[in-house]
Amino acid sequence: MASLRILGEDDVRAVIDTDRALALARATLRDQAGGGSYLSSPSAMTMDASAFGSGKFKFKAANVGHLGHAGIRLISRRSAIDTGAVNYTALYRHGGLALSGLVPELWTSRIRTAAFGAATIEHLCNPGPQVVTLFGTGKIARQIAPMLGRILDIAELRVTARRAESMAAFVDTLGPRAAFPMRVEPDARRAVDGADLVVTLTDAPTPLVHPGLLKPGAVVCSMGGKNEVDIGVLRESQRLVVDDPDFASEVGDGGAWIAQGHFTHQTFIDRIDALAHEVAAGTKPGRTAPSDRIVAIVQGMAIGDIAFSAFALQEAERLGRGLVVELP
Repeated sequence: MASLRILGEDDVRAVIDTDRALALARATLRDQAGGGSYLSSPSAMTMDASAFGSGKFKFKAANVGHLGHAGIRLISRRSAIDTGAVNYTALYRHGGLALSGLVPELWTSRIRTAAFGAATIEHLCNPGPQVVTLFGTGKIARQIAPMLGRILDIAELRVTARRAESMAAFVDTLGPRAAFPMRVEPDARRAVDGADLVVTLTDAPTPLVHPGLLKPGAVVCSMGGKNEVDIGVLRESQRLVVDDPDFASEVGDGGAWIAQGHFTHQTFIDRIDALAHEVAAGTKPGRTAPSDRIVAIVQGMAIGDIAFSAFALQEAERLGRGLVVELP
């Protein structure tokens, strides 16, 4: 008989915090660079059952060698922005065929996105104190802010968003716990002016970052799902780094630039200078000169979801957490 361990959100939150998330992201990027972690081929499969009153389903699979698991993301939702989405990761332990774990993705998806963004950013910024601009005050932004404090010497963090109350609440909540100054800056151009790092984590349908604003040596990390960075910013930049080329060419700024006719899928792929795992492992440079402007597109990969879920499952087994079901 095989045992299936089913975790709840509380089980996952209990074992993955900010520091553990960063360590997991770093280790998984290195493992990906070494060939131990990789996406399935094709990387995703979709099925639309909405005509039958159901939802839209997506399945993404990956292997994570350093944690001894393969897995499949089971994504169930009615739309891309469905707040009622029900997502799980199904896990298979290396050395066997039986399903070994089922892990909810609400927390893992949120914190792994932030962690992989931070684990990439730390290899792109110039050394020294950093002025950081953060567009967005949502759940992922709340996770990445303290992570940036772990990896960078932050002189100031500027927070900007559409709604004044959300910016104020963000700073009021996170500011007292931060080891660096944090302030609201509602004007987008002033927020970007002089910044060393700009992180965009929004659903903005039109660009927030425009050409002529980034100083030499600055990094802009686009993590949203639509069009946050104007194509002119890429044109005046020396480096383009992405985590998943295929996904980046469909969703977010890469997908928007292709839809706008600035690239074909292939010319966008050809424009990429390095992948996140290559930069993290040091096999390709993040920057070639202190004056390089760098555009990074980091949206998260199924590799990250499987890694975070596998770690949560292993810790749950060690601590005796979760519901164990015996399978015939």
